[in-house]
Amino acid sequence: MSSLLPLKPSTESAADRDLEPKLVEFEDDAADQILSAVSSATARHILSAIYDEPTTASEIATKLDSSVQNVSYHLERLEDANLVEIIGTWYSKQGREMDVYGPTNSTLVLFAGAERATPSLATALRRVLGAVSIIGLVSALVHTRWAGTKATPSPRVRTVRAPIQQPEPTLWENITTFSTGPGGFVLGIGLLITVSLFGIWYWRAYLPAQKNQHLT
Repeated sequence: MSSLLPLKPSTESAADRDLEPKLVEFEDDAADQILSAVSSATARHILSAIYDEPTTASEIATKLDSSVQNVSYHLERLEDANLVEIIGTWYSKQGREMDVYGPTNSTLVLFAGAERATPSLATALRRVLGAVSIIGLVSALVHTRWAGTKATPSPRVRTVRAPIQQPEPTLWENITTFSTGPGGFVLGIGLLITVSLFGIWYWRAYLPAQKNQHLT
């Protein structure tokens, strides 16, 4: 094909373009159009070839031993179903522009089932609240053990003195004592890890899934 396409610049693959997967449930409206576009074996071969590497209609026709008109017909249907798109231009030996097609998503998944594949924000928040509750309980136990250790008198002290009435600590004093002790340290580290994991899930899983769901 080097003689047919003397001006063939490198084109980014699906991995290089950092595409997101496309998840489509059978009951979605987009599923009908997708299934119709890939109903023929030729269309599926064309889509597979484009997922392998970006290419033109003429190159696909040569690879599949088909006509350019037939390949172009299926490309239009795949493009209407939002499965492929034009990502660049190559030039033939005669200087004619040739559209380069690439996939619109890194992976196409059609699924069936009562439970949707998109992550649930409510479920994630419930898990975060559960984790925070456990962290709070552990930090309270650590603080109690630490406070009890501090309050235990040293066995070397033998002088007996009359008990001195100590004023009850204020709420702010209790908060300060907790936050500066090991209980506050455990709580802070636990909350930091929990919030960090939730943030990573939100940006890397939830937002891309929501964006893909709106596109479909």
